[in-house]
Amino acid sequence: MGNALEAVEKWVKSHPYLEDIAALNTVFEKMLENCDTLMEVHNMDSIKEQFMSGTPLFLTDIDFGIENKAGAVFYTICKNNDKSLTAELPEEVQNFFEAVKELSQDKCSSIIKAVFEDDDKFLNEMAENLGAAKEQLEYFAWVSIRKALSGIKADIEKFISDNLWQKGICPVCGKMASTAFFKHTKRGRQRFLHCDHCGTEWVYKRIGCPYCENIDQKKMSIKDSDDEPDMRIDLCHKCNSYLKTYIGEDNNSAGKEGWASIHLDILMKDTGFAAKGSLVKP
Repeated sequence: MGNALEAVEKWVKSHPYLEDIAALNTVFEKMLENCDTLMEVHNMDSIKEQFMSGTPLFLTDIDFGIENKAGAVFYTICKNNDKSLTAELPEEVQNFFEAVKELSQDKCSSIIKAVFEDDDKFLNEMAENLGAAKEQLEYFAWVSIRKALSGIKADIEKFISDNLWQKGICPVCGKMASTAFFKHTKRGRQRFLHCDHCGTEWVYKRIGCPYCENIDQKKMSIKDSDDEPDMRIDLCHKCNSYLKTYIGEDNNSAGKEGWASIHLDILMKDTGFAAKGSLVKP
């Protein structure tokens, strides 16, 4: 947990206007520190052919047990009684923490299942019953999923790397990439894509739009900001999308998280370009 909290604190120090949203991430880190996570995955080789054909891991024939494990993590959030953790959060977020206290563990697992299946009807009904927004419910669910996956994150990312996933959708959950970043590896400074939803990271070609696979550089451009030297915005003029990209040297930086550059999303409003894959929206 230490490295994650340190990364958030370091980012917020230079971006104080992100303090509120960063505080929620810090609360989750502390609240879920001792939660059980998935620890091993069996028979990954059995779904290699499915994966190589373009099927994200959660949609293959392997049952990762993620619904129940993430449901248990969500239930931990629901049953948190340490009000000192949430006391400094915005009132609407504190109200949501109070509302979910009535959920059973089975109901939490059902919410996770609905999120995976994009069951908007169920999620809207559940949110209405809780007196909350559907987006809040989805955010808490994906935080739970990310935590549940953290125990096998290294194994999954090795499998992804070994099998050369080169798509713009997440190789684990199938959501669109939300951000990109560069990292030094044995092959040089490579571009990685980041999934805001489940937290997976994977290597992607240096040039090209991950959303429409455009590689025509005449239909791409870069928007820099003097106020944000460690970030840039990659624009695709073919599909009118943009991708926020962390270009700093700190491999542990919180800058690759979507929430950490939400101010750039505000900057891009009404430009004709759209973000894709973002879990947190302005």
